Amino acid sequence: MDEEGPQVRVRFITKDPSISVTETPIALPTRSNRRLLSKVINHLLNPPKVILFDFLIDENFLRTSLSKYMCQHLLSEETILTLEYVRALPEPNFDIKASHSDWVSAVSATGSEVVATGSYDGILRIYGVDKGVCKAQQHAHEGAIKAVHVKYHPSADVYLIATCGLDQIARIWRFDQKTSTLSDQNMLCGHTNSVNDVCMTSVQVITGGWDHTVRVWNLENRLDGDLSRERKRQKKVEPVQSSSNSKADVVLAGHTAPVTGVAFHPHRSDWVVSASVDRSVRIWDRLKQQCVQSMLGDRAITDLSVNVHTNIILTAHPDHCVRLWDPRASENGQRAVQRTFESHQGWVSSVQWCDSHEHLFASCGYDGFVKVWDDRCGIPLHSITAHDGKAFDISWIKAPRGDHTTLKLASGGEDCLLKMFNVEQSSS
Repeated sequence: MDEEGPQVRVRFITKDPSISVTETPIALPTRSNRRLLSKVINHLLNPPKVILFDFLIDENFLRTSLSKYMCQHLLSEETILTLEYVRALPEPNFDIKASHSDWVSAVSATGSEVVATGSYDGILRIYGVDKGVCKAQQHAHEGAIKAVHVKYHPSADVYLIATCGLDQIARIWRFDQKTSTLSDQNMLCGHTNSVNDVCMTSVQVITGGWDHTVRVWNLENRLDGDLSRERKRQKKVEPVQSSSNSKADVVLAGHTAPVTGVAFHPHRSDWVVSASVDRSVRIWDRLKQQCVQSMLGDRAITDLSVNVHTNIILTAHPDHCVRLWDPRASENGQRAVQRTFESHQGWVSSVQWCDSHEHLFASCGYDGFVKVWDDRCGIPLHSITAHDGKAFDISWIKAPRGDHTTLKLASGGEDCLLKMFNVEQSSS
């Protein structure tokens, strides 16, 4: 390291014991940036292969030189800076793509070996994550599919898939990977306009609609017997026309504009979360059938994601931004929106936390980009030119591959393509 110029003492710390170095402060040039700092750590570790690192200072990623940071925070060269270093997320690389006959408006694959897509032609398609081959498809809705959600049902060793669309209904499907059969389980009716979003667990489904309502369905007695009784017995595939109409068990009214995002609260099974064009995020108690917290922002909301680790909420917006909401701040009388992430050059259509990484999330927008973020950094970690035209939806995939797990991103867009990108590989 060139020692010319002003210096400052730096203490390096990490939460990963496999890459720890001495915590004794080291004098480094103040002009050091993350590239030079990464060289220092590699010099101390002497690994077989060069490791790329990112550095956090005061719980935020360092994206300037140490000198600029010190100037911005009025720190002198006598200060000892403490930098936490983490392995940098490598640049995502393209994996596979699958063509559709119409715009791909909805994608879901979180934590599964299959990815489900919904398109403007109303067709639900199921693809394998490994090769991107279509395993099954079904005409699911009259008109565009607005959202899909995949949930693995371990007791029956099948996937449950919820879909919703412009035809004012939501449906529950069952996909048997062993036989590649896709069967209709139930049709959920009651919305009086387009159903914009759907989310499910193994026992419940929630939907949000253009009619300003959030609706909750209990799945008990609404699925095939082997699923509702958690048996592994296989049943005959039924045609779509055989599905029974089903009214919601709970209707939550209070939004004053279309509901665009819904999610289950990760730590309160009786709570659900919703977002709306009315600029608000609401938390509901489904048992009491009332809103327990309402947070108001400045812009209409197009999508919603709740962090399973921290309950922190992300929202997507037409003004090209992603915003981070902290319900705890709102409870304490502070502004709920704590941070704004700006990088997209168009309407942000989808945002999703990565369940396996507390700080990692992704977004996509009408600029055709998929962006990977860390909530401790104001600029994207990576920007992927994903689609020729608008990108409508994204989903994280944690796919097993032999003795390791591959973290992927799936996206769908106006170019009628489902695309998958490799983001990270780790040991199982």
